[in-house]
Formats: sequence, C-alpha cells, structure tokens
Amino acid sequence: MSNSLRIHRRVGIALTLSLIFSSSTLASTSITSASSASSKPTPKAKKKSEVTKKKQKSVKKPTKKKSKKPRKISKPLPSPSPKWPPKGFKKAGNVFISTPISEKELVGVLSANSTLLSKIRTCEKKVCAVVYVASSSKCEWWEVQSIVIGRYADVLGNIKTLAKGSKAKEVKTIILISQEPVEEYAEILNMKAFCRNDKIVGKIPSNIFTPNPELTPAPVPSPSPSPTVSVSASPAISTPAS
Repeated sequence: MSNSLRIHRRVGIALTLSLIFSSSTLASTSITSASSASSKPTPKAKKKSEVTKKKQKSVKKPTKKKSKKPRKISKPLPSPSPKWPPKGFKKAGNVFISTPISEKELVGVLSANSTLLSKIRTCEKKVCAVVYVASSSKCEWWEVQSIVIGRYADVLGNIKTLAKGSKAKEVKTIILISQEPVEEYAEILNMKAFCRNDKIVGKIPSNIFTPNPELTPAPVPSPSPSPTVSVSASPAISTPAS
C-alpha cells in the first residue's frame, strides 16, 4: 500500500473520531439539559377541595339595621297642689291670714311678682306691712282692715285695703300702705281679712287711711273780721277870696 493511501485513511479515521466525539458531547449536553429540565419540580395539582374552598368565599349576610324606636316624651307632671289648710296661718271662718316669717321669704315672694315689687318701693318712705290671705272658696275681691300704732302705742288711725280676688285655696299677697312716714317708727297691727263676693265698693287696689278722730285736733273756726271804718278823702273846699 502506498504512503498516500495510508495518510488518507489516517485523516479519515481522525475525522470520524472527532465527529463521534462531537456528537457524543452534544448528546451529553442535551441529556444534561434535559435532565436539568426534568429535575425541575413539577407543579403539584391542587386538590379540588382546596380549589373549591378558595372559590367559595364566605359571603356575609347584610345585617338588618335596627330601627330606632321613637323616644316616649314624658308628659310634664302637674305641680303639686299646695297643702291645705296652709301651715302657720290663723283661721277665721273660711279665711286664713298670715304674715311673712322672715325677710328672705318676703324677698322671694316679691321678686316673683313685678306688680308687688313696684308697690313695695313706696314702703321706702311710708310705713307698710305685708299679709298673706287665702280662702277655701273663691273670692271676687279682698278687704283687709288694720290699725296704725305710733311710737308711743297710740292709735294713729286705721287702714282699709282693697285688693283683687283669688281662686279657692290660693294664697294671695297683699301690701298694706299707711300715710305715716318711716321716721315716725309707726307699725301696722291687728290685721283682719275679709273674702268679699258682693259688689265692689271703692277702687281696687287701694289703701284708705282714716286718722284717729281723738288725735285729730278739732277744727277751729277762723275769727270773723272786725268791722272797720273806711274813710274816704274829702274833696278840697275852695274858700272865696275876700
């Protein structure tokens, strides 16, 4: 066999071996890639129960709002009727009379009545008194009689006070006003109240003072003028010339 033929055979064998090596290498790489690909964890199939559980979300039922009931409006309770007969009052027939216990009580009574409050201002200069009156029956008008005592216990006169009426069992406040100045230290005592339902005689309200006639000096007649002689001027008389 010639040398050239041998060389050709060796080259052919080398090429064949290289092709075989390259193909084996490619095969190994493909196997490793496939094995690596196959080595990846395959996703597990979820059970139907888990899927259905996730799908079935718990739906909350809408809660019904409780309708608020309207509040019951409590009716105002009527004020309790005053005790009868009134405590601390003196009784005369069906009429009850009393005077204020303290100055604080009197201020509270007067401050609640603007009419009485305006009247009491007169008592800054005149001697006054306050009485509470009430009756078991209705009164069309009231009459209160009283006397005025001076500083020496002498009776200066009497007062007749007329006031508006009141309902049955209603306590009414009446102010008695004298004509005596405060400086004289007089007092109003011996008050008597009368529930009147007849025709009104006099002005309401009013305070009529009648002085004690024994203390009132008798009127002295003024002296009659004495007769006087009027002298008129005589006319001038002219004498004739001699």
